[in-house]
Amino acid sequence: MPPDTTAALRQAAAGLTYQSETDAPWEVVSWPDATGAPTAEGVLRVGKHRKTAKVEEQGLEDFFAPLVRDEEWYGPEEKAVSAKYRDLLETVRRLLTAPKVFRVGSRKAAVYVLGEAPEGGWGGLKTTAVET
Repeated sequence: MPPDTTAALRQAAAGLTYQSETDAPWEVVSWPDATGAPTAEGVLRVGKHRKTAKVEEQGLEDFFAPLVRDEEWYGPEEKAVSAKYRDLLETVRRLLTAPKVFRVGSRKAAVYVLGEAPEGGWGGLKTTAVET
């Protein structure tokens, strides 16, 4: 990805963690040799996962819905986190074409938010979800 795309994603995700049984940071991923729209099979291949790993695909809006929502019981800190997630979602929408979410694995899953990058290939973000 061009430096400005990478920098924009990194900046939008800075300080955010994905909450599960562990709070994992987000990292920028770039797979310039991937072609077409991201697919489950492609994520296994370019992400170097086992070919038999379980992959679930989820829509971008469904994945981000609980992260961007403000609950009435939220205090200032929680509202700041959901606002930052809204900014991240908008950045992903603006920079990546047809972004999708892929979850690879079960108990300790790699979570990818991927789309076609402006200069070709796939780009996006990755984190880890731990659920036992």
